Amino acid sequence: MSILNESVNAIPKPLRGAWEGDSKIVIGIDIGTTQSGVAFAFLQKGVEQVIHRVTRWPGQEAQNQQSKIPTLVWYDIDKKAVSFGAEALSHQAKELAEDNNWQLAKHFKLHLHPDDMKVKHDLKLDSLPRGVSLQQIYSDSLSYLLEHTRIFFEGRVVDGSLIWGNYRSKMEFVIAHPNGWGIREQTFLRAAAIEAGFVPDSSPHKIRFVTEAEASVHFCIHHTNLGARLQAGMKFAVCDAGGSTVDTTIYSVIAGRPMLKMEEDRASACVQAGAIFVDAAAEKYIQTALRNASLSREDIQDYTARGVKDFEKVAKRNFRSEAEDIVVEIAGPRFSNSSIKARRGRMTIPGSIVKSFFDVCLDEITASVDQQIHEISPSYILLVGGFGDSPYLRQEFKRRYEPQGCQVTLTNDSTSKAVADGAVIWSLTSSVVGRAPRASFGIEVHQIYDPASPECQGRKTYICPSGYTRVNGAWAQIVNRGIALDVEAITRQRFWQYYSSPNPTLSNYQLTVYLHSNEGDQHWMKDKEGKLLRGFQKCCIISADLKKLSGALEPRTSLRAGTYWALTFEVCIRFGGTEWEAYLEWEEDGATRKGKATIIPEQLI
Repeated sequence: MSILNESVNAIPKPLRGAWEGDSKIVIGIDIGTTQSGVAFAFLQKGVEQVIHRVTRWPGQEAQNQQSKIPTLVWYDIDKKAVSFGAEALSHQAKELAEDNNWQLAKHFKLHLHPDDMKVKHDLKLDSLPRGVSLQQIYSDSLSYLLEHTRIFFEGRVVDGSLIWGNYRSKMEFVIAHPNGWGIREQTFLRAAAIEAGFVPDSSPHKIRFVTEAEASVHFCIHHTNLGARLQAGMKFAVCDAGGSTVDTTIYSVIAGRPMLKMEEDRASACVQAGAIFVDAAAEKYIQTALRNASLSREDIQDYTARGVKDFEKVAKRNFRSEAEDIVVEIAGPRFSNSSIKARRGRMTIPGSIVKSFFDVCLDEITASVDQQIHEISPSYILLVGGFGDSPYLRQEFKRRYEPQGCQVTLTNDSTSKAVADGAVIWSLTSSVVGRAPRASFGIEVHQIYDPASPECQGRKTYICPSGYTRVNGAWAQIVNRGIALDVEAITRQRFWQYYSSPNPTLSNYQLTVYLHSNEGDQHWMKDKEGKLLRGFQKCCIISADLKKLSGALEPRTSLRAGTYWALTFEVCIRFGGTEWEAYLEWEEDGATRKGKATIIPEQLI
């Protein structure tokens, strides 16, 4: 049983060497704002490792061989998904949609962005189909991607149907997401994937997550000569320019040989300045020009939609400089209007105007990159992502950063979703050994003071068994933002819980974790009225069943409280991975015990 080699499907430089682990199938998925893609690897013990891209999708020409498909879903009046991807763009689908009142889900990824990103960048979201939840759209999209990955796999692998069936229950998935996403978004994606039938509820650990930037850097290392050039002590930047977000991350090379090891030098940056905002600027210009030409509302709507589609498909992808005027098709050959420079259905837009479409995004992107590389001077800047294919963006990066000694490295495979490929590569050969949190994380603690202490004045206080005063609202920082943490490092926080009975209810212990983005040291996280101070917000709840700790309660005595029982345990969190992990530790009968803990996002979607 082996994969048939087709050069158009297999990545040209597979991971070298035979697979030494158990045989399995790994699937990498990238649901982008405008384009999505899937890659997979069937790893056989003792057989050379090869990663494949899914390049055949319904509605795409057989000779096209692109692994990108549009992120689109049509829903009928019964709220059922009826058309996806390239087929959703077909004339037939559009006619059926018009005749049957279908609704289109597009740019739905923007709805999943954290609220602070939406507010900061004043996002204008496309409405979701009425009565269709965001989770249903994601679940339907993931189900579609998986089904056609199966079809592709079975058609490209010898005994593909048998292999897929044999390894389906052990299949592993890696889903990529923007740098600015975290626990909340990962929880949502995992639930959508489970609903789509990826894995049963009992196997959520088989769905893993990686940031788009980190997937991209693994793609670049394995598909350019960058990997051979990286030496210990070197620093480089990855700028992943996608449809909606542009993520920039700085990596430090810890070791180049025998195995490449890297860590994030500082917290990654994520800005809303992707390619869709160039399209939005073009749409606004075309629509305004048509209105000024006193056309009918219907013509303005139709011509604008046609012009934006042509701009996105051709002009945007080829634009290089303001010296080049561009032409977009807005109507049929019988339409001409000299007032808007339209002739035979084609409208001319001056190069200086087109440049302004890009510069709105470019200014925000370069400001983000400048901030990331400040006082670091990386040797390389890797420009990746669909927007990274733009000739104008590429040349502006070279013009700005190469004089600073930063060589701009480009990926040259515009037909692929590098993130999907990189997600699979990351799952097999992750080289990142440390990551820097984007925010500081900690918990509320109850400081113990002498009752006469000035810190107690004006704050709500409680009497502890020890007789001292307990003051709420103090901040205990667990990790500091921007400081790289080893991926295996465990941060521990010790807790003392007091009970009046030796047999308390221990089934549902919950600990709230907070985050803040403030500069400098913080002592208090709440004001005297108990309200969160500016910059602080709830992040998640760590929930655990402590019934196993019942044997670890210790009897104690105080003058004020009499006999009480104390429970001492540690909450252990691994912050340095692409996903948080948590568990409990406690001492019982002279041995260290461990228990599971669940991380629940504070705000569900």
